[in-house]
Amino acid sequence: MRLKAIAILLISAVIARPALAQDKPPAPPALPFDSPVSMRAIEAVCTGVGADARNDPRWPDFPLKIELVGKDGQFLGDTVVTLSKGDEELASVSCGGPWVLFRLPPGAYSVTAETEGIKQTSKVTVREKGQARVVMSFPSLGGAIAPP
Repeated sequence: MRLKAIAILLISAVIARPALAQDKPPAPPALPFDSPVSMRAIEAVCTGVGADARNDPRWPDFPLKIELVGKDGQFLGDTVVTLSKGDEELASVSCGGPWVLFRLPPGAYSVTAETEGIKQTSKVTVREKGQARVVMSFPSLGGAIAPP
């Protein structure tokens, strides 16, 4: 009887393993709008909803600006943005708005944005002065809203 129970457990583990391997890790918690958050040696902010947020005088001081756009250039939200340097993931943030800004040291970075199961990756170099801008485009998303 005990041998049968062990065999059932082993078979269950083998069957369940592929299903578990396919599960995606949960998305990171959403960043609050317009409130910079510190993580490790960098700072991130989710913003860009409305003209006041886009014109906030704090944002030009962030060395990296990532814009999330869909079809015809419409701003997108609900995106997970991951910032890496080399093989090291520095931050993974969920943003409900169209801009993610990072305050970080100069260097070469990789940015990955994922929304609605579509993933885009881009490389960017952040300089000592100025603001690097990355536009992550998802042309199959967004577009005109059909009238009811």
